Amino acid sequence: MGVGYPIDLLVCVALGVDMFDCVYPARTARFGVALSDEGNMQLKQRRFKEDLAPLEKDCKCPTCLHFTRAYLHILAAKEQTGARLITQHNIAYMMRLMKRAREAISAGRYPQFVQEYFEKVYPKHDYPWWCVQALREVGIELSGAPQERPPSPV
Repeated sequence: MGVGYPIDLLVCVALGVDMFDCVYPARTARFGVALSDEGNMQLKQRRFKEDLAPLEKDCKCPTCLHFTRAYLHILAAKEQTGARLITQHNIAYMMRLMKRAREAISAGRYPQFVQEYFEKVYPKHDYPWWCVQALREVGIELSGAPQERPPSPV
């Protein structure tokens, strides 16, 4: 299906989609990108050079349990092993995200879950317009979202 960005999944679940298949977690890992609730981490960037934290502090995947961002920073730029380790984390992240979505649905709080997630990923409320529109169609309003489509930056 090709729907694979975390926000895509959450919006599509809100719209009733319940099956996904995408290479995004692995493909993005090949470019040194790790997924998290705070947004994508570009591990090739210098800011990770001395960062001794795991990719996500509460993640229990083998990559987060055994490797630091600094180590993955080194591998991401030069070694296929880096892509494999980051892929492992990215798949674990997506599985946890969808588990949390299922739990929110079961608890009757999916709209709040989506709102909280978008608030974390977009703290400046610069949401993609298509997300704002799609979520409004199912009665989910994002905090600080514009009422009309913002003008395109040209």
